[in-house]
Amino acid sequence: MNESIWYDDLEQFLMCPRRFQLERSMIDESEQIPDSSQLLRLGFSVEKPVLEAEIFGKRFVADPDFAIPEKDGWRLILKKDAKNFKQKYAIEAAYHAYIFSQRGFPVTGVTVRSPYFEVDLDWRNYLPRLMSLLELITTTRDELYDPKPSSLCKTCPYVVECCEALIQKKDLIAIHGLNERTRLRLLREGIEDLQDLVQVQKLKDFSKEMLEKLKKKAQALLERRPILLQPLPSFPEGLFLDIESHVTAGYDYLFGILKEDEYIPFLCEDKDQEGIVFNRVLDFLLSENGPIYHYCAYEPAHFKQLAETYGLEKKYHQMKKRFVDVYQILSNHVALPLFSYSLKSVARYWNFEWRTKLDGWRACKYFQLWLVTREPSLLDTVLKYNEDDVRATRLVVERMKSLSCQKSVTNK
Repeated sequence: MNESIWYDDLEQFLMCPRRFQLERSMIDESEQIPDSSQLLRLGFSVEKPVLEAEIFGKRFVADPDFAIPEKDGWRLILKKDAKNFKQKYAIEAAYHAYIFSQRGFPVTGVTVRSPYFEVDLDWRNYLPRLMSLLELITTTRDELYDPKPSSLCKTCPYVVECCEALIQKKDLIAIHGLNERTRLRLLREGIEDLQDLVQVQKLKDFSKEMLEKLKKKAQALLERRPILLQPLPSFPEGLFLDIESHVTAGYDYLFGILKEDEYIPFLCEDKDQEGIVFNRVLDFLLSENGPIYHYCAYEPAHFKQLAETYGLEKKYHQMKKRFVDVYQILSNHVALPLFSYSLKSVARYWNFEWRTKLDGWRACKYFQLWLVTREPSLLDTVLKYNEDDVRATRLVVERMKSLSCQKSVTNK
């Protein structure tokens, strides 16, 4: 029988079927799945029960947070951190309940529980939608789904490969920042692919500057190399900053700074410590010279917000002009053979490898688990993830410096 499919896999399929296919191709089919049926037959509540059932010729695994016995069956509990109920939780409820019922453990209801809400669901109402999804995910498909650039690509490890697939098709959607409206405008003027765009000399609905920028982006894709859109600024020596935030608890728990080659973390273990830790971060930054490089607008925006919250505006104003957004410089000055300019995408294009499999959300989960268990390896993993982020930001700056030097040599 084929490898097991968990609900996380089903959710991944809904978000990006291509990534689901790519990740399934690397799974070890010999994995052993625990089975909680004997514990359940004893009639006690079971935490993290695991059951699998064959559906449409595939193995599907249910693993709700709790299974609680009731008079006529079982109630499943799904624990969430979200502040609001999401409709996708209803499909998840139907998924776990259906597998339990298939294994002979009838489910009377499913409760979705969060610190902010509690919703009881009749999972049967969502069964038709679930069965359609299960049938779709088990349909044999030899070829990969086409890439569809979206915000989900920002942290995906397959961006470079997916971009190459679009380049081979000369698809216009491979162009970074190209929205659907602009793509349709190009199509109306007879520009059907990247090659058409590179060769066109004039388009009535596009300014000369806009057309030139689009052509350079298309050229960068077709030639698989970076191309300067305009001269790059200088990059003085400075610091590199990245913040990790605890979204559900509402505070910034880690300020990571790279000074030369030294990684310096400022850790905040709870909301009450945030002001004290932030003040230490400001003092450190003020004791150093040079720009403060960061990737995207999150860091300066949060510094402003934290300074206002904790009465540290004076210190913040002394250094706020030192912030330098590496993403803004890159996107305005360089065309890359990528459709996503997220830090993960760009740094991986330039062969940077993260030492962990985390993203911002998973890092927060690891940190929360460390707060409870104090297991050193959990915190070590979070720190590695944050350190890699600041080192990746530095790499992007170094690559842009190199591009600028190459252009200068070419112009001589």
